[in-house]
Amino acid sequence: MEVKKGITCDPGFLILASELVLLDGEGVLPWATLAAAVHELGHYAAVRLQGGSVRGLRLTISGGEMPLDQRHPLTYAGELIAILAGPAANLLLALAALRLGSGREEGWLLAGLSLCLGWFNLLPVWPLDGGRALMLILTGFLPHDTAAAGVRVCSLALGFGLLTGGLSLLARGGGATLALMGGWLLACQFRGRKVGK
Repeated sequence: MEVKKGITCDPGFLILASELVLLDGEGVLPWATLAAAVHELGHYAAVRLQGGSVRGLRLTISGGEMPLDQRHPLTYAGELIAILAGPAANLLLALAALRLGSGREEGWLLAGLSLCLGWFNLLPVWPLDGGRALMLILTGFLPHDTAAAGVRVCSLALGFGLLTGGLSLLARGGGATLALMGGWLLACQFRGRKVGK
């Protein structure tokens, strides 16, 4: 489905967002939303500063997708910079939150959420930023199909590893977060969209 100008939301995103609103008894969601918005703004700013443009922002259950307008293509290096700009924006937000928060709980919370989002997105798993960066790097050396197969194997291995580790932790009385992340990353591999598309 082609993304039109502006922001569009998939039904899965709306369901997830409504569930998070209902479950957010601690008031964490506004800070997480800010961290996610800064992440996407980092991508957008990097694209625009290089003379590129995007076709819009599509919010899915997998996260935000900002397809590039192919009438204004970026170089390989420029595309890599744009991909990594989201996690870089999260790092800058975390540093600003710590500095401006002056030890307040909200500053620590925003910094922690922003760092978690940035680092999580750097995992070399499709469709996260790390998986996209890996795909871009591999296509510089390998045929597209070979690069896509490599990214898919890496994505499946990491998703399965996180799920297995999370279930092991859960069996020992730990939290379910790691298992949920692993399960979500594995589910992303079977959503119907091929790696590199």
